[in-house]
Amino acid sequence: MKYQYIILGALLIIGLGGCKKFLDETPTAHQSTSSFYKTSDDAVRAVTDAYRMMKDQAYGGYSPSSFGDIMSDDANKGGGGASDQGLIQQLKIFTAKADNGYVYNAWRDNFKGIYLANLVLQKVPAIAMDDKLKAQVLGEAQFLRGYFYLQLVRLFGRVPLVTTPLENGEFNVKQSAAEQIFAQIEADANAAMGSLPNKSDQAATDRGRATKGAAQALLLETYMWEKKWAAAQQLGDQIISSGQYTLAPDVTQIWTLAGEFGPESIFEVNNENIPGKGVGNLLNLFDAPRNTWGYGFTVPSESLVKEFETGDPRLNATVIFDKEKMPDGTIINASTSETGYWNRKYWLAQNEIPTNNGGGAGDGPTNDRVYGLAQVMLWTAEAAFQSGNAAHATDLVNQIRARAKKSGGNTDNSILPAYGTVTLANIYHEMRVETALGEHRRFYELVRTGRAASVLPGFKVGVNEHVPIPLTEIQLSGGILTQNPGY
Repeated sequence: MKYQYIILGALLIIGLGGCKKFLDETPTAHQSTSSFYKTSDDAVRAVTDAYRMMKDQAYGGYSPSSFGDIMSDDANKGGGGASDQGLIQQLKIFTAKADNGYVYNAWRDNFKGIYLANLVLQKVPAIAMDDKLKAQVLGEAQFLRGYFYLQLVRLFGRVPLVTTPLENGEFNVKQSAAEQIFAQIEADANAAMGSLPNKSDQAATDRGRATKGAAQALLLETYMWEKKWAAAQQLGDQIISSGQYTLAPDVTQIWTLAGEFGPESIFEVNNENIPGKGVGNLLNLFDAPRNTWGYGFTVPSESLVKEFETGDPRLNATVIFDKEKMPDGTIINASTSETGYWNRKYWLAQNEIPTNNGGGAGDGPTNDRVYGLAQVMLWTAEAAFQSGNAAHATDLVNQIRARAKKSGGNTDNSILPAYGTVTLANIYHEMRVETALGEHRRFYELVRTGRAASVLPGFKVGVNEHVPIPLTEIQLSGGILTQNPGY
């Protein structure tokens, strides 16, 4: 967590957010915190820099897909075999040790995001600038700090709680209990909600920045972890009835480039293919079929394929099958896939592949979808069910199924019949098939709901709910940090 300088990319600032996608260029120099934070442009650039740490950087940094998808039953670790990115395979089979590089990257990158957010929250209040803009910048920083802490508490459980930039001699902070971390996330999300704009009030140039709905969704997810069912249902219903979001008419189009920032999008991480800028999504390359231009690491599992009901249009929007003809005319060869399937969510047509547009292979254009209305509806359904309101839960789940039935050009009205009264198993089923491989949340949901041990081979209760604390961090702390049980 020793970040003495804020690393600032060359960011274009138009309105609040600048261009459609946030730039993340390699800086030519470091700018000391003592000579920065003087103008409103400085404030905006600083909070923009914190957004960079949300990017899924796969083997180059924090990799939400490796933890959320591959560690779950939704995907296998593909690539060129077990030894190709073997550290991910260790995560998959629950043999990762404290020196695992992916574990270290997750710790490092999320704490760096927290440090950058803390700098904004400490330095920006003193800047003479427009009050509304200042409030929004601070609200974004509070949302981001809460988001990064949610990543950490889900992965590691007990982590240091740091709400101000650490100075020399202050780095060794004891771990706080998960309950304290969740309480801080609640506080940050609630504060952010009061100063962030509604989606309908957000400028087009600011798409990809946090809104009130993003802060609400963060708080809702936190309530789900805390099992605060009544509060979760109430908040979920507020988001649903806010008039800011509606289900997209065709679920199969959400994870296409044309589906970015659609009517049900609550929060997305911006990515773009701008040659030479390094602002894209490595997941396009990471997950693209191996026999085309990609590495094919996150491959759909047989378990996931079997989870879909017959005729469900969401299957073909999630999984690519062998010899399937894709929209660009490409005929898929899945013989090199470990499972015989490829990931559709991050597939690109030939004219969308970065290298065909003059960009680098790792500069994929696909946005990471973090929060969408469908997931909010399903969390609200679960909370309602747990609160004894099965009728409300049933209505919400049936809306999701009705939308799926009408998607992908389907005309068979016999598929996906409405539930009479849903069960928890029904709700969990819809959660899985609705967002699989797109929101990188399956492993965490299995842990949150206590189902991980029953479906994940090698998972040990009391140990594998969390990954190990990085060994280097324990050593640097002089024993202040203690290891998670079982590692």
